Amino acid sequence: MPSEARSPRDWLETEWQEGQRLYVVMGNASEANPLQAYYQQESVLLPLPIWSGTPYAGWQEVMPYLGELEPDSRFLDWVDEAPTQDWGWLALSYHEPDRVLEHLRGLTQVLMPDGAEVFFRHWDGSHLLPILRHLGDTAGELLPMFDRLLINGQALKIAGKPLPPPREYPWWQVPGAVAMALTEEDPSTLVDNLMQWLLEDHAELYFAIPQQNLRHKVERFVRRTSITEDNYSGQLLAHLEYEVTP
Repeated sequence: MPSEARSPRDWLETEWQEGQRLYVVMGNASEANPLQAYYQQESVLLPLPIWSGTPYAGWQEVMPYLGELEPDSRFLDWVDEAPTQDWGWLALSYHEPDRVLEHLRGLTQVLMPDGAEVFFRHWDGSHLLPILRHLGDTAGELLPMFDRLLINGQALKIAGKPLPPPREYPWWQVPGAVAMALTEEDPSTLVDNLMQWLLEDHAELYFAIPQQNLRHKVERFVRRTSITEDNYSGQLLAHLEYEVTP
């Protein structure tokens, strides 16, 4: 169950330890415009584009960024009053920015239980928080570069592990049990991922159906098909191809 929301300053007062850096992960796609708020205060470093060095380095409008803050930054006041829950989140870490950036870049895409590659909206707190809660003690395998997080007022501790070398994406596969639990709670994230997968890998089919109609078909498939079934995305593809065949 969600605990009482904590303010960033209260969280830092109780959780920050000597030698830790205060990071912020931000999504430029958010209507809250965290990047603008970040630029308006004195920051430790310029925001680093997480998808730099990937084929998506030019996707500026939806680029996620890594920033670093002083513990007394005015940006924390903005966080406390952020109008949406998809803007990003705060994290404490002992590691240098380049190490943190490498590990975040390694989460550009992840694998669904059936092996399909999808973008991972790790900067979106409303998306990341339930995943971390379902992972429990194994969340440290996903985010080993962080010790403590504050996501939409909810404080989390990551089980401390030695920082492994960064890995090329997609290395992390969403556990079937986690995917099923998340879909039962809110199927919209899975629908969004499948729509993006269709656009990226099956554009001809994606554009063969009006987008609203396509989304309705994907939503119906998600409601009727367990995500733990073999070849889940392949079943969706076959279903859609059958429906558009004259």
